[in-house]
Amino acid sequence: MSSGSFYKNLTEESLICGRCGNCRSDCPVYQEIGWESAAPRGKISLARELFARNAGKLSPEYAKRVTQCTLCGACTKACAARIDLQALWQDLRAQVVAAGQAPAAYTAMVANLKDKKNISSFANITRLDWAEELEEIPDALDQEPGAEIAYFVGCVSSFFPRAAQVPVAMVQLLQKAEASFTTLGPEEWCCGFPLLAAGQPEAIGEFARHNVAQVRELGAKTLVTGCASCYHVFSHVYPELVGEPLGFRLVHATELLAELLTEGRLVPREVDVTVTYHDPCDLGRNSGVVSAPRAVINSIPGVRLVEMATAGEDSTCCGGGGNLQGADPGLADAIARKRIQEAAATGASIVVSACQQCEQMLEKAARAEKLPLTVMDVAELLLMALAK
Repeated sequence: MSSGSFYKNLTEESLICGRCGNCRSDCPVYQEIGWESAAPRGKISLARELFARNAGKLSPEYAKRVTQCTLCGACTKACAARIDLQALWQDLRAQVVAAGQAPAAYTAMVANLKDKKNISSFANITRLDWAEELEEIPDALDQEPGAEIAYFVGCVSSFFPRAAQVPVAMVQLLQKAEASFTTLGPEEWCCGFPLLAAGQPEAIGEFARHNVAQVRELGAKTLVTGCASCYHVFSHVYPELVGEPLGFRLVHATELLAELLTEGRLVPREVDVTVTYHDPCDLGRNSGVVSAPRAVINSIPGVRLVEMATAGEDSTCCGGGGNLQGADPGLADAIARKRIQEAAATGASIVVSACQQCEQMLEKAARAEKLPLTVMDVAELLLMALAK
């Protein structure tokens, strides 16, 4: 499935590449591995031979290279030929699946998603278990019809203990702002992005139609998600799958928080701290949301925001995207360690992001590198400034 309007198909797109090499310098996988076969242009050259010229079968080595990618989009942004490389990588992964050479982690994850409707090993009925960490669970939290805002929590925040602190913070912020909100509860299914990344684009339609129908059934005017990939899929993939406008406004959590701050519904106190912000690939480069997170951070008196060497739409990937953790966890960790070193170079004591997967990767990397850095979500930082 292509999110690019001009993308045709794998065969035709592979013939467009002029091998200029612009993509290599920005590719986090190539920077780590260093082999041409790991570079975007190298993978495209092989795709041209395989699919445009019917030169042979897809080898296990090439299949591995196709899955060694975070789908961060840096190559697409750098491409002089304007190829939608993320769409091409997704098509290539579908070919890997068709050839029976998908990583075992892909197969297990897809089966789990189809069975449980989430990326964890837990039943979907437990999606709101994170709310037990709240001092008092709001009555309207679970599928309250007529609420103005539907909060799409996401799989990582719902089922992984560290990430659960993000929805806990978000709910408290919405309460402080006296917002009318609810969640989809156990009727929230995975957004489906992991299926796209696993070469199973035909499977995401069921997830898209279900999630959109649930939001419409609640009657919510706005859907807010704190997950960068959920936001990207809802905004770039769902409209095509559903075949019509979603019927509600879509915002990322940072955009909603920026609005609440502007309206004066949240008033932070002074916090004396230096922070740096990591742009999630699917939020910044792939969706263009770069100002809202910074607006939230800069709204807190006393906070000093210091940018990393790469930031905004040019931000370096954390290593946690594109199902890379399942295909090659060591490579994912190595990419994360490079990014956390970039964060440490700013002199900040806190690394802030707006993606739970990024935060988990960066926190793990900070521990591995023994760096005195705290990693938190934008919502957690803002709540810290409102705590008293």
